[in-house]
Amino acid sequence: MSDSDNGQKKNIYAYRMGTNDGEIKFGHVTDDNEISSCLLRSGFFFNHYITLDGSGERHRAGGTIARSPGAFQVKAGDNCGPNDMGVFLNAVNGDILLSAPNGKIILDAQNILVRASGQGGASGTGIIDIEANEKINIKGKGDGVDIQGTSTVKIFSDKTVDLIGQTAMNIYGGFIDCADGNSTSLASKSSKTGVKVGTVANTFGIIDKISGLIGANGNLESKMSAFQKLFQ
Repeated sequence: MSDSDNGQKKNIYAYRMGTNDGEIKFGHVTDDNEISSCLLRSGFFFNHYITLDGSGERHRAGGTIARSPGAFQVKAGDNCGPNDMGVFLNAVNGDILLSAPNGKIILDAQNILVRASGQGGASGTGIIDIEANEKINIKGKGDGVDIQGTSTVKIFSDKTVDLIGQTAMNIYGGFIDCADGNSTSLASKSSKTGVKVGTVANTFGIIDKISGLIGANGNLESKMSAFQKLFQ
């Protein structure tokens, strides 16, 4: 390969062969002035090709581009066992982007695992974000839905939050502070009395009694039984 005076790349070893049905080219110069190591193109559609690029920016040199105006289909794993990877995609560095701006992305399997294995903290990794312009639906059959947080779990809505247990609802906390907008709020609205609910409860010794009865450990049944002793 050599460069001309105007900066246009040249490759004196470039080679092409083909028919009306397709072509294969080696070492040709692309429209954006890069060298393609090898290109296989359909003769029916100009934008149906596979190219192995040899020059360009870091992500392009040594990269592979597959372009098809029709569907791109991969089917594999006929001879794989239950513990084998039928299809394996691994980005050593960089991101993996799945985009369907005019359609859906469907994940369908016996089990689906979503895991963020980053370090957390100041690294800004180890985070899973789920965002929808309209609505997020989560439904669990069988054992239902289990949400756990080792630090905090927060449910917030600008309008209404409904907690419904059609058979039973168990609410437990080492300390429970319930208040409406007239008494206290996260927005620091002034209360009618100027006293928060938690402060009133502790004035009558309720919180101290609860803390002494239930302790920090124990299962839900024993803790609920301890609560009943307050009203005997």
